[in-house]
Amino acid sequence: MSGPVSRRAGQSSASTATTARRRWWWRAGLALLAPLLLLLIAVLSAPWWFDARRVATLALTRVDAATGLDWSFAGEPELRWRPQPWLALPGLTVRDAEGRTLVHAERLELALPWSTLRGETRRIEAIAITAPIIDLEAALAWWNAQPPGDGTLPVLDGLTLAGGRVLWAGGRVDDIQLDLTRFAVGEPMRLEASGRVRLLPSLRAPFEVALRIDATPQAAPLRLESVGLALSGSGPVPRATAGGRLQFDPWQLALEGEIAAWPEAWPALPPALAAGTAPLAFSLSQSGHTALAAATSIRLRREGAEAEARLVPADLLAWHADDAASPLPPVRGRATAPRVVIDGVILEGVSIELGEREHPAGTRATGGAAHGDSR
Repeated sequence: MSGPVSRRAGQSSASTATTARRRWWWRAGLALLAPLLLLLIAVLSAPWWFDARRVATLALTRVDAATGLDWSFAGEPELRWRPQPWLALPGLTVRDAEGRTLVHAERLELALPWSTLRGETRRIEAIAITAPIIDLEAALAWWNAQPPGDGTLPVLDGLTLAGGRVLWAGGRVDDIQLDLTRFAVGEPMRLEASGRVRLLPSLRAPFEVALRIDATPQAAPLRLESVGLALSGSGPVPRATAGGRLQFDPWQLALEGEIAAWPEAWPALPPALAAGTAPLAFSLSQSGHTALAAATSIRLRREGAEAEARLVPADLLAWHADDAASPLPPVRGRATAPRVVIDGVILEGVSIELGEREHPAGTRATGGAAHGDSR
């Protein structure tokens, strides 16, 4: 009789011990998890994490230090942490050390993946800019004063710009729309942009321009290789396609392509080039500190005829804005044609030059010269 009773007592004792051990592990788990849970709740509910103004101020303070510019905003920023960190800044203004406003935007939205905040990657999920106004000359002055970087550029998964405006001394571009789907060094990219251009002195008769660029960005120095460009618009903007390369600092541009038709708003072509109906082949090269200050060469070719012009864009814009300037633009040009017919007179081996030339006495003058054989 004692055997079964003893076994039941032993089983009861073992069950009690097992239950006690389970309770101990449960209590121990709660003891460990409770502080962690409370800490997590405290962190996530802390006002600092949800105070968009404090987060925005901290972010702009770091950008100030990195760029040497004064970044500020006006209004109440917005902040989200899920599904990824997202920050919106109203009334963004960027000023340089002299107090000049480089950029003012109605709104800036920025999204970053968690991997970027943890320092694991240099990636930006998206940037959206609404109604920015950019002072081109002030922005270029800051850019040109920057020391060379280390060549490490972030990956950008999307950039959109709506209702933008770019201003400079010679005019402005209004209603700029821009879309860049992705930017990563060594990977193909596509940028599409459009706007309405107004030039001094009158700022009247604006014309539309649309641009699409396919290219592969590279660093050290920052440049675009394997460029494919498509240009269209109204007024003086031709329909053109081209390929080549572009380097930003120092500025270098090399393009070759075709112009479908010569715009009526442009100066008339030499007769030999104007007579043909085929698209105009062209090449454009620039080399200099900036695009406006760069020495520029433009060459046109059609059916054996050729014309070339050398100029500096800034000088040409200044000449265009000066009512008292010389009637001849600051351009050196040369046109050649194997054969030209004028009023029944056949000219062969024609060469026309425009620009400065040497006089016999050694003085210089601006004008033109034509050479050729008549029959």
